[in-house]
Amino acid sequence: MLTVEERIYVLSFLWKEAEYNFAFWEKRPEIDWDSEYKKFLPLVMKAKDDLEYYLLLMRFYALLRDGHTSVLLPYSLLEGRSVPFGVIRAEGKFYLSGVVREREELLLSEITHIQGLPISDYIEKYVYPYYWHELPESLFACNDCIETSIMFNFGVDAPINVVTRKGKFSFTMSENLETAWADTSVKYPESFEELFRSESLVISLTKDNIALIEIFDFHYPQITEEFAENIEFLKSLNGYIIDVRGNSGGMGDPPLEIAMYFISGKFSVKSDPKTPSHSAKYHALEPYIDRDNPDLSDPWQRKIYEVASHTYYEKLAENGENNGYIDFDERETALTAPAIILANYGTACAAESFVSYFKITGRAKIVGTNTFGSGSEAMIRDLPLGGKMWLATTSAGFIDGSEYVNVGITPDVAVEKTVKDISEGKDVILKKALELLREKTV
Repeated sequence: MLTVEERIYVLSFLWKEAEYNFAFWEKRPEIDWDSEYKKFLPLVMKAKDDLEYYLLLMRFYALLRDGHTSVLLPYSLLEGRSVPFGVIRAEGKFYLSGVVREREELLLSEITHIQGLPISDYIEKYVYPYYWHELPESLFACNDCIETSIMFNFGVDAPINVVTRKGKFSFTMSENLETAWADTSVKYPESFEELFRSESLVISLTKDNIALIEIFDFHYPQITEEFAENIEFLKSLNGYIIDVRGNSGGMGDPPLEIAMYFISGKFSVKSDPKTPSHSAKYHALEPYIDRDNPDLSDPWQRKIYEVASHTYYEKLAENGENNGYIDFDERETALTAPAIILANYGTACAAESFVSYFKITGRAKIVGTNTFGSGSEAMIRDLPLGGKMWLATTSAGFIDGSEYVNVGITPDVAVEKTVKDISEGKDVILKKALELLREKTV
């Protein structure tokens, strides 16, 4: 077990980083962060074991109610706890993607209760205290919250009861039961010829010369070189479907550099990107103002108050911005055929910026679901004693100034898979995009 001193140190580390670097204190005025720290101190000191301690750290950061801010516990603390089922979300409901082998007939049945609670009550009691995103679809599309919550909320020998519309099953996590999994693999709606493949990029072609460009992430700068290698061929095609579903983001430059091949024109940037800043001098002057009732019309008092309340920000230059504009014509607009972007709840961060360039400029329709809704730069750190912390450190809107943190991008054509589509492996989103391109309605 960790010592009391070690527990206090890690809690203090989390408090300090959020106090000075969390991007959204101005949106969380109801949180007294010092008071919350003081509340958690005796709790972490008295935690009966390391698992309970880390769960307290998760609850501490979940208070910030941000989809890009969390504590991830060391999964070594969950060894010996086996949850023999899986969950997928569709149509606003939860379905079994996996189940104990003896109850295989329950696959893809809707979950109604866990541990005697309606599924919505279970989530409220056992999930949201530890994880947070304002958009439930985004939270559950990107995290195995329900399965993991069972591992850490209940004893290894406690009976776990799950009820579905087709029946129920029980298990204990110490049994290590075999799991039967539904086939949720996705099939293309028609044949494609694969022309290029790398770790982050796949380019395929239909028989009528429509390119499917799948971009899995923007983590590596070489993706721009890989894309450039294919430009001459892509120029000759009849249309483009750019698939960034499940793209969790990465670096800020590749999305803009690739978008410039498709988009032309010069657009005003109103995103107002900023990151928390601190001034020791003005923090020292805090006793000279009325903290509870400052005169914010006085620039001197305003700065002292904002530094003291950690709502003082440094303005940042937007990626690609030059004198308040993004000029997409800095690179030749080589790809001018009709285009469609595919996005879903797993499209996040830098990938959302990529989608936004097409949405705001009107260059392409967005087909699919809402995007994740978290575009701030995350500080990711290994915790000194195991596990990780994520902390949102940058606040920004889209280039037109509209908000997307905890909001996401709304598709122009909303298409979402049903559980029937999932069971049959149908990619209805890609199918719709192909129909739109061929109807020339984009």
